[in-house]
Amino acid sequence: MYRSRRLAAALLALLPLAAGAQIGPPPKPTATRPVVTPQPTPVPLPAPVQPAPADSLSGQMAPVKSSTQTQQQLRTHPIQSKGPSQPAPMQGPAVQGKVYDRHGRILPGVKQVGPNRVLDTRTGRYYDSLPSADGQQIKP
Repeated sequence: MYRSRRLAAALLALLPLAAGAQIGPPPKPTATRPVVTPQPTPVPLPAPVQPAPADSLSGQMAPVKSSTQTQQQLRTHPIQSKGPSQPAPMQGPAVQGKVYDRHGRILPGVKQVGPNRVLDTRTGRYYDSLPSADGQQIKP
C-alpha cells in the first residue's frame, strides 16, 4: 500500500513535466513575416551662414549671426504683452419685427413671441400670425 502511494505521488510529480515537454517554445515572430528594419533618419546638415549685406552708408559688413545666436536672442527677450484680452462688445437685443393687424396697420405694444405667434401686451392675448414683408401680420 505504501508503495502504491509513492508511485502515485511520483506520477503526479511527473505529469506537469510531461505536459510541459509537449508544449514547444513559441514560434519566432519573424518566422511567418519578413523582417523590415526602419531606415535611419538622415541628419539635417547645418544651414550655411549667409553673410550680412553691406551697410550702404558706411560700406562695412554687418556682423554675421548664426541661427543659434538668433535663437538664443529670441529666447532671452520676453514676449510682448498688451494686457489681458478685451471681451467682445455685447450685442443688444434683436430688434422686434413690426406686427400688423388684419388690415395692414401697425399695432403698437404687440410682440412676436414665437414662430407665427404674437402677444398683445395690452390685453394679454396671443394671436396666430403670418410672416409679412418686414414683420408679422395677424391671421384673419
